[in-house]
Amino acid sequence: MIFRTPLLFISAKVEAFFRLPFMQKLAVKYPKLFQFISRRFTMHHFFGLPFTLLIGILTFNLALLSDLSEDVVNSKKLQAMDRQVSLWLFQDRTDLTSLTLFYFTWLGSLEGVLVICFLAAGYFIYQKKYFYFVALAISLTGSGLSVYFTKLFFRRERPLELAYYQEHTFSFPSGHATYAVSVFGLLFYLGLLEIKSTAGQIWWILGSLIFILLLGFSRIYLGVHFLTDVVGGYLLGLLWAILAVCVMEFLALRASKVVRKM
Repeated sequence: MIFRTPLLFISAKVEAFFRLPFMQKLAVKYPKLFQFISRRFTMHHFFGLPFTLLIGILTFNLALLSDLSEDVVNSKKLQAMDRQVSLWLFQDRTDLTSLTLFYFTWLGSLEGVLVICFLAAGYFIYQKKYFYFVALAISLTGSGLSVYFTKLFFRRERPLELAYYQEHTFSFPSGHATYAVSVFGLLFYLGLLEIKSTAGQIWWILGSLIFILLLGFSRIYLGVHFLTDVVGGYLLGLLWAILAVCVMEFLALRASKVVRKM
């Protein structure tokens, strides 16, 4: 499991806390509750500390997305900041950079994402990594539907007067930014699981972050999205990537238990 060392450190500290005298008194007084809580912080199974942290991140992410969505509609200051950032990038826009990012941003379009997912799905099936395939299907389908209906709900107009080219859907959230995390972020995570060396993992993470951030930046630079559209897309994509990882780990855990019983 990736990040096992920091998780083991956190789990050890929590277990030491549970061994304190006043916690042991609580354990005697409320044994079932204490047992339930302590199991949420163990590293002996996925539904211990890993699942607890994922749920915590998921909840925090959902709260941020909800708050941002409200501000996009109601906050005049945030709307003004969006326009200032877009205008600043528009004034410094160059033809070469715009053309380069125009072709690069295609990777985050629905067509580009479907091509990448088709290739990745074929590879996962060929390698019999069916849990990876399920995670990818969940993240792609969930984020795609979420982007579609969220755009229809907010109906935010794009910065059309600054656009390098015309898009014909609503602005919030950015579909490219959503897919950057929900699809590419998930694929980068699955790739990370296959890398054994620490140095390789570090370089892989850095490259992944650069790709995701650059894809989001390209949308603002080309004038087809505001900054908050991209941030909202990142949060929405992270939501589905986390859910996909949770389902994948659950299926893998259940399959390993079945194998041990045979």
